Amino acid sequence: MPKSKTVMGIDFEYTGSLDSGLTVLFKRSKTKQKITPETVNTIRNEITKRRPVLMGANRKPLVADSVGETLWSEHRVSPQVMSYVLPLLVEEGFCTVSAGRPFMIRRS
Repeated sequence: MPKSKTVMGIDFEYTGSLDSGLTVLFKRSKTKQKITPETVNTIRNEITKRRPVLMGANRKPLVADSVGETLWSEHRVSPQVMSYVLPLLVEEGFCTVSAGRPFMIRRS
């Protein structure tokens, strides 16, 4: 099963891909987070359109003018999906992320 790390350095496992959609597995709670290809495309589009842009993986409070805010406000998708999609976008060379908070995303 593929593994990656969030921008905070927390390990996670997943199945699928950015193109086909992801399922993130949480070992402690034995639950799963499904992330659709449409959500991944929304994230890609926001990064491309608004570069640089804040990550904004928080739900409370929502980070103003961030990709996470757009996910929640316009699509009712939890901003926390950014924690799992963003590292994979960085791995594929689509974008970069600043080293510290607030996490700023730049299109490569």
